[in-house]
Amino acid sequence: MTENNKNNISNLVSIIVPVYNSEQYIVRCLESVIHQTHKNIELLITDDGSTDNSGKICDTYAFNDNRIRVVHTQNNGISAARNIGVDKSRGEFIFFLDSDDIMENNAIELLIENFNRTKADIIIGNFKSVKGDIVEERRDVVFSRSNLLDKQEIINYSRCYLKKPNKNLLFAYPWGKLFKSSIIKENNISFDINLHNFEDVTFIFDYLKYVKNAYFLKEIVYGHQIYDSFVSATMAIGNNLKKLFDFRPALVKIGDFLSSYISVSDIQREIGHADVYFTIIQLVRICGQINANNRKLIFKFIQEVVNNSNFRKQLRFYSPSKGDSRIIPILIKLKFIRLIILICRYKAYKRYKS
Repeated sequence: MTENNKNNISNLVSIIVPVYNSEQYIVRCLESVIHQTHKNIELLITDDGSTDNSGKICDTYAFNDNRIRVVHTQNNGISAARNIGVDKSRGEFIFFLDSDDIMENNAIELLIENFNRTKADIIIGNFKSVKGDIVEERRDVVFSRSNLLDKQEIINYSRCYLKKPNKNLLFAYPWGKLFKSSIIKENNISFDINLHNFEDVTFIFDYLKYVKNAYFLKEIVYGHQIYDSFVSATMAIGNNLKKLFDFRPALVKIGDFLSSYISVSDIQREIGHADVYFTIIQLVRICGQINANNRKLIFKFIQEVVNNSNFRKQLRFYSPSKGDSRIIPILIKLKFIRLIILICRYKAYKRYKS
């Protein structure tokens, strides 16, 4: 076997795409994959019980490109769909791509080049946000250039995420990253199918337990679709308000990750602050969707949140910095439910109005 063939095999990348009713976006997503400059890829699509033409579109692409495999399942959610892709993957690396997102044509080539150069256990590609025809610069990166993070720097950044969970997002999503398949499979890391939200965070922090370093690549490799409203699955409340509080199992995972490196008291304080921070964010999202049909449901749910004894203990750890909410935690302490709803509705209008 020639050296070129060895490199070709060792650099196989498994691109995993979960699909559910994505016919509006799926073609541009798949086109961005098949035109990668790095050709040694396999595309693993899980059609998660789509009721539109998504599955048929994927099958057509698979018929025309032997690098593509499609699995059709009943609707079990994005975590189960991603797990199926991981189980069927054969690549040395795994890359997650959402069906409404796109990759830059040289994305995999850039990620592989930087892995070969740094040997980092995870390569984190930069991304751009896409709202319709508008492309925006991302605002959550603290690094002005590409950066190799050692274990201590990963720990420090994780603590920054707990301080500002909506700002320091490098470890908050799986897409746009090059993972080592060996780390995932040898340690039985998977997405939690019981979570509706924040399953991304639990997956990544399980993965980070086994890495020595991480490389942030400043160059953009990924285009992420942004919905600045309540239409996305992660924000729409439906009849299950509790799903927006899946951040709590994620915080437990982060605490487990940090437990070998910082004190129990520091973990308790930082997780407590993040719990309150996330709760405020989710209360705003919930109240932004209040209407005549769900008003009583939302009032009762917020009442339960405010009266929860464990959550009330967390309030003492909340330490707001510039721009963070100060009035809502006070209203929570006072149990002023109607005022909480009023303020949160106003904040939701300011944040999510079209």
